[in-house]
Amino acid sequence: MKKQTVLILLIVAMAALFAAAYMVYDRYGGLMTVRPPGLSQSEPDGSPGEDGPGTAAPSENGGVTGDDTDNASGMDGGPGDAGNGSQDGTAGSSTGGDGQDSGNGGGPGSVPEDSRDTQDGNPEVVEDENNGYKIMVPDFTLKDLEGNEISLSDYRGSTVVLNFWATWCIYCSEELRDLNLLDREFKKAGDAVILAVNAEEPYDKVREYVEKNDLDLTVLTDETGDVSAGLFGVFSFPNTYIISSDGSLYAYVPGRIGLDTLRKLVDMARNGEPLYGSR
Repeated sequence: MKKQTVLILLIVAMAALFAAAYMVYDRYGGLMTVRPPGLSQSEPDGSPGEDGPGTAAPSENGGVTGDDTDNASGMDGGPGDAGNGSQDGTAGSSTGGDGQDSGNGGGPGSVPEDSRDTQDGNPEVVEDENNGYKIMVPDFTLKDLEGNEISLSDYRGSTVVLNFWATWCIYCSEELRDLNLLDREFKKAGDAVILAVNAEEPYDKVREYVEKNDLDLTVLTDETGDVSAGLFGVFSFPNTYIISSDGSLYAYVPGRIGLDTLRKLVDMARNGEPLYGSR
């Protein structure tokens, strides 16, 4: 009888905890948005009724999803750095030495723990109730493989796909092939561009990789990590930012993104369409 009483009390206590947790989530869940690492809001631009960045890309059933053919996509952490945070053995995860997490946490712009563990290439919530605010993507200047200095601001007026990648990253290799195809489409249209930023690897290694894989998109080198880790807080790969023609962030996609989903997001950004789920 005593054991039954204790069991009943435990069940009642658990039910009370679940009820309390639900009430907290129901009240404050709208505040639990995921923001891209390293970026901050700008002041309102003063234009009435302007939509800020949206929330997530639409799927057939109204939910948020990546490309149907890329459901097992994921992210790799940095190789050979402090920590042993390799991803677990779930679909799209990274195991082994090349998947070690290099994030040390702390400090401005460090990537959130949740972002390192993202395995599906789904656009995350950028702003929930933006009230006219936009997240402006910071400008930077890096060199391409020909030694030319390229700035993000050079492409103001065009939709920009800013992709961070590494040669050791399995998912990056798969995604770069898609980006290469999409880049050819963008060059014909003339109103969108892909900037593929390699993070913290030697120039010679990057150039050899690009030539070996017949990539003809614009590749920038960030050997010091000042832009990828320092400015954007990116420590896991791939990571993609879709930037509107006015320089504001349209969508942030941690992990691999399918070709069809990326093409759809870019088309929506071109047309200034709000992402589904935005308020």
